[in-house]
Amino acid sequence: MSEYFIGIDLGTTHSAVFYSQANTETGAADIKQLPIPQFTAAGQVTECPLLPSFVYFPHATEFLESDLQLPWGKTEAIVGQLARELGAKSSGRLVQSAKSWLCHSRVAADEAVLPVDALEEVTKVSPAYVTETLLSHLVSAWKNVFPNAAIQDQEVVITVPASFDPAARTITEQAAERVGLRARLIEEPLAAFYAWLADQASWTDDLEVNEHILVVDVGGGTTDLSLIQAVEQDGVLGLERVAVGRHILLGGDNMDMALTYHLAGQLAQSGTQLEAWQISGLTQACREAKERLLANAELSDVSVVVPSRGRSLFNNSIKATLTQEGVQQLLLQGFFPAVAFGEQAQKAPRTGISTINLDYETDPAITRHISEFLAQHDAKPSKILLNGGVFNASLIRSTIETRLRDMLGETEMTMLTPSHLDHAVAKGATYYAVVQAEGGVKVKSGLAANYYIGVASPMPAIPGMAPPVDAICVAPFGLEEGSDELMLPNEFSLVVGESVTFRFFQSQDSQVAPVGNVVSSFGLAQLTELNPISVRLDAGHYQEGEMVRVYLTARVTELGLLLLQAHDTNSDLHWTIEFQVREV
Repeated sequence: MSEYFIGIDLGTTHSAVFYSQANTETGAADIKQLPIPQFTAAGQVTECPLLPSFVYFPHATEFLESDLQLPWGKTEAIVGQLARELGAKSSGRLVQSAKSWLCHSRVAADEAVLPVDALEEVTKVSPAYVTETLLSHLVSAWKNVFPNAAIQDQEVVITVPASFDPAARTITEQAAERVGLRARLIEEPLAAFYAWLADQASWTDDLEVNEHILVVDVGGGTTDLSLIQAVEQDGVLGLERVAVGRHILLGGDNMDMALTYHLAGQLAQSGTQLEAWQISGLTQACREAKERLLANAELSDVSVVVPSRGRSLFNNSIKATLTQEGVQQLLLQGFFPAVAFGEQAQKAPRTGISTINLDYETDPAITRHISEFLAQHDAKPSKILLNGGVFNASLIRSTIETRLRDMLGETEMTMLTPSHLDHAVAKGATYYAVVQAEGGVKVKSGLAANYYIGVASPMPAIPGMAPPVDAICVAPFGLEEGSDELMLPNEFSLVVGESVTFRFFQSQDSQVAPVGNVVSSFGLAQLTELNPISVRLDAGHYQEGEMVRVYLTARVTELGLLLLQAHDTNSDLHWTIEFQVREV
């Protein structure tokens, strides 16, 4: 059994690690934060609670070899606080928001594209490589504190956005394996909710049967939305996660950029054109100024200084002013406007040709994304849990609370007290691991429908008629995510070595269907057909296009991924087909 439970928040902007020792004498989880050594200046290493998720590739002459010594040895790339600061002063050497690149629609996670503005002398790396680099740093930080408790022997949980696609989840798992982690993944909003549960002496005092809890997790680069419902389970109050939002590339970084371009526009009007590296420096200065202004409503303005290259830093610096009124106008009205329930996120026309970059949201209004999500699931939650460093600002917290109260109308709404907004996800991941191993309240996440796969029934050729396709139930209504795999009762034939299409269906009612239940081709109208997937399964020792006798097993992971495995009846070969049941 593991000696420790470890939760890792591999965030877009910051990463954090929490842990708890197994089998505590008190019976309660004693969850602590792991200090993370990192460079804060050349040759200076400081233990910090958070690791900024930035990687900087220095010039060969930029540092002495002695400047790049961490407690566990020399490093080629700089990770963390110093990386972020150095990247703000130069261009072409900094990688940030690597996590968001893992689920890019047009760039493979193992494709070397970062930094996107790389200098000619900088070798580009892949999002997967950066993910592995960040995890490797965190693993080394653990070993630095617990040299006798190998992390590969511990129970580790890594958090990912609820909206991560299957490929991004797989890449994260593979990166963890390469650095020696035996990890499972859970979604970030769910982890934030587990952190809230960990803080409650009696969580049932705050919730009633059928109440919905909306979790709004606004990170540095993404906004994640989840709905959790309080339900009756065997006569006692239980919890079930009933919906998650789509992948929304919108977060605190967007707010910093809004302020940056606001000031850059003002400077341009006065004749000062900023270079790319100065924009990076201005963004960091705007972040610091924003935090000061939002923390003190009586502060009227803050001076922002952007250095220029020259012999005298003082004489060549560029100055601008960020006002309290400007910050509130840009952030509160731009990102948290008043919207009506059911209002949809706005779409903007796209330019025909654009540079390779992230698929950012065109509508910055977080409240509109929330409205669209709630209307889609016909839910008016009575409890709201906020998470993310953005909500450290009381003005933003109070604004979104007001907006949600107005949006939900007569629904009586209560704001739940969050855990530490910057640390909750890692803390909740740790508590989740403790609960899974030692017992406690679990948030159930069962399927909301029966899921079927299409199976062809070969027949003699008939003019104008395609071979009929029956639907076989592979995952029944209510099947809990993370449960043991199920075996279908019959054998099938699987085509390997060539591109084929798999059709999926779901039931239109909540009647539980037994695994292996068949809906004939004539009865498919009673099901809803989902998006098909096309894949080419490796032929192994078989010929391309050969049909192999297999039996099927199915399970749903903690992240809502339906894994169908076809097992060869005559060898150890097996093939996996993945389908995301939450995106339907």
